[in-house]
Parts: sequence; C-alpha cells; structure tokens
Amino acid sequence: MLGKLFECEADKNKQYYKIIQTAMEYRDGKKFPIDQVVIANKKINLNAIESKKIGGFCVSTYNFAFRWLIRGDTLCQVKIPADSKFYKTVSDNDVYVCEKMILTNPKKIDDNFAMELYKISTLNEISYFRAMTASAICGYMNTALKVFEDKVNAKNIDIAISEFEGFCKRREEESYGKNTLEMKNVKILYNKLRELKK
Repeated sequence: MLGKLFECEADKNKQYYKIIQTAMEYRDGKKFPIDQVVIANKKINLNAIESKKIGGFCVSTYNFAFRWLIRGDTLCQVKIPADSKFYKTVSDNDVYVCEKMILTNPKKIDDNFAMELYKISTLNEISYFRAMTASAICGYMNTALKVFEDKVNAKNIDIAISEFEGFCKRREEESYGKNTLEMKNVKILYNKLRELKK
C-alpha cells in the first residue's frame, strides 16, 4: 500500500532528468559521480506525510526540469537501475522518487539553456513564479525577465510577489549562502514586481 504522497510504481524505461550541483559541494558532502550507480542515504518512506521526509532521490521529466534550477548548475539524464525502487509521487510537477540512479550526459546550465528549459516547460502558475525567482538567484536574468514578461500580470501580481518573497526566505533558511534579496539580479526582478504592483 502506497502512502498519500505516492501515486504508483513508475516506468523505469522512460527518460528522466535531475539537476545537480557541480560548482560547489553540497552541505552534507554528497557528490554525484557520472555514469556510476548512486545510492540514496535514506530509503524511500512510503508512509511519509511530508515531502521532505520522503527519502530517496527526486527526479523529473524534461518539461518539468525548469522547476529545479535552484538545485544546481548541471542537468543530467537519469537511468533507473532495474533493482531500484521507483515511484511517481502525487505532485502535479511530475516528481518521481528512486533509491538508486545513474546520471549520464551532463550539460552545464547557462542563461541560454535555462531559457530553453523554460520554453518547453509545462509548470503550474505558482511553479513559474518560483522558477522565475530561482532564475534570478542563479544569474539567468534573461530567463527570469522573460518569465516575468510572459507569466506575471495585474491579476496575479500579489501571488507572484508572495511566492517570490517566500522562495527567497526559504533559500535563506536553507543557508543558501547569502541573503538572496540583497543579490543584484534578485533586486532587479523584485523592483519589476513592485512596479507592476503599483
């Protein structure tokens, strides 16, 4: 019986992706080697009632990769080993969880690639606001401003600002490294949001 955060066992033969950090170490010292089996520190908890306690590794599909920009600087394809547990979660952002994975074909993310990921993405509105903020934090300003232009308007500006501020606050709580609201790119985007609000 799967817990409330899981939908079903997933198809290991489809193509999945994961964004990883290569420019600096993760806080827990975890490294993600390429073309090797990587095993999660925590097994999947099918009874979890909070997403942060779900265990395993989260992976997604290409059209949802834009949502994960804040997680690193490199997009990898993911192969799921035959002996790995692998489940689709109930998230509407196409989130899957595995206990083992093999990362292949790493591709560095820059502003142009972030823009490509945005253009093929199929996120919900709130996820676009968060990914827009992540783009600014990561320095992908052309992408951040394009999302602002395409997705933010007078009807949803209050939600956009709330999600922007909440996203920045969470990065601070996660010890991202600095107060994101003090970053130049983030200030530019924040000013755009506040101008539209007026």
